[in-house]
Amino acid sequence: MKNEDKPMPWISPFLRRPFVDAGIRRMLLVGLTGAAVALSACGGGGSDADRGPTTLSVSADLNGLYWDKNESRLFVSDEKANTIRVWEGGSQFAQYAALPAAPASGSTLGQVTRGSDGTVYVTRFGFGTDGAVAAVPKSGTAYNLRGTDSLRRRIGITPTPDGSLLDGWFIKGGTGAVSELKISGSAATETELITGFGKPVGLAVVGDAVYVSDQTSGQVLSFSLAKLRAAPATVADGKLIASFTSSDGIDLMTAATDGSLFFGGSGGKLFRVSPKGETSVLASGWPKIRGVAYDEQNRRLFVGVVAADAASQSSVRIVPID
Repeated sequence: MKNEDKPMPWISPFLRRPFVDAGIRRMLLVGLTGAAVALSACGGGGSDADRGPTTLSVSADLNGLYWDKNESRLFVSDEKANTIRVWEGGSQFAQYAALPAAPASGSTLGQVTRGSDGTVYVTRFGFGTDGAVAAVPKSGTAYNLRGTDSLRRRIGITPTPDGSLLDGWFIKGGTGAVSELKISGSAATETELITGFGKPVGLAVVGDAVYVSDQTSGQVLSFSLAKLRAAPATVADGKLIASFTSSDGIDLMTAATDGSLFFGGSGGKLFRVSPKGETSVLASGWPKIRGVAYDEQNRRLFVGVVAADAASQSSVRIVPID
């Protein structure tokens, strides 16, 4: 949020292909952040979907991204306006829903996700006083879930296959954890599943596998959801998938159904970790990367990139995944 095991290649396979224009290739590698170029996008999904590389400028303070495969829409959390935005193709990110009034600590939004009933959820970081999870039902006004601990600084959140939610949080100067949220009406109960993190940011669930990235240690770990529910675990119980440096500043995560993981970070690199734990760099030289979302049907990744400076805008970049 605002918060390599070995040298990595600077150019991904799709960037080496002859049909990729050299100017766009340079934009992907070094960003051209002082003058972001907004290319036209060709629809939210389907056979005419824009697979990129494309840069969509957004007048927003981006954090979490979520791709809804059923509706072919991209949801984005925008701290600037304390709102959830939605993209359905083209160049516009329309307002989907206003969120509950921001507390004194600020809007501070994190990952956005969606439940099986269509409710959109987003975390609020809260700086140790106002941590929360906001819910936006399909048929109603946004509200904060009751029953959650406001002292917890929340960032990542993701659904499980059976309909509950996992969220990551930490206490400054203390410990971080991943909890399961079980929702009943407008309230939620929290059960800690994994403790001992420094700052858990990225979360993804694929089948029984729970993937967690710890920004403090630079580690990406996996756990069995069934085993976690039977008996809570610590970081030491996790399987190490990949390690990164503090300068990478790894952030929010998304996953493909085969267990491939995608994420970026404050170091401006966009990573892919294969199911075998092989790490590659899809792009580098960008400003800070926050949220990512994967459209598996069209094999494209959406990447939230913060503005390079006060004269620039944030952007969502579409990256083809081959």
